[in-house]
Amino acid sequence: MRKSEQQVRDNAELARIVVTYRRALLRYALRRLDDDSAAEDVVAETFIIAWRRFEGIPPRDQELFWLYGIASRVLSNTLRGRQRSLRLETRVAFERESEQNTPRYGEEDIKQLMTALTELSREERELLQLTYWEHLSCREIGHVLGCTEKAAGIRISRARQHLRRLLNDRQTASITPLLNKETLGWTKN
Repeated sequence: MRKSEQQVRDNAELARIVVTYRRALLRYALRRLDDDSAAEDVVAETFIIAWRRFEGIPPRDQELFWLYGIASRVLSNTLRGRQRSLRLETRVAFERESEQNTPRYGEEDIKQLMTALTELSREERELLQLTYWEHLSCREIGHVLGCTEKAAGIRISRARQHLRRLLNDRQTASITPLLNKETLGWTKN
């Protein structure tokens, strides 16, 4: 058999595998991640790795388990990346706070805040990051989200309330200034 014929057969076999198992892998990733986009990325990376290791594909009755194994390792890498990102964000936030003459929050406060942020939905986290880290106004956030300024303001308010509840549930006495409207450099929009 010529090499091009084998490539055509391999491509057809890979297409069959993708069509057959994509949904199962997506459900697997979605149950472990709270982010549709990240789950899609896990599935895509799983199939890329499967394509690279195509010579080692098991018999058909074991394909799904083989793919789950690959997806498990991809998912672990994704979660480790999130943890590294959280640690970096915590360190940067602490460094910013420490640079002030009279820091309002200590390292433990910032760790609790960053942990609470991870418990928010992706959309809530993005709203708060656009507000506090990017210093966008409600009008600008409305443009980003494709909604009105008022709708953006309402969504931001709800995200703040959810964050406050998460922090209050932890009974973090030293973070109580977050109950005020000065949250991490908040400025009037």
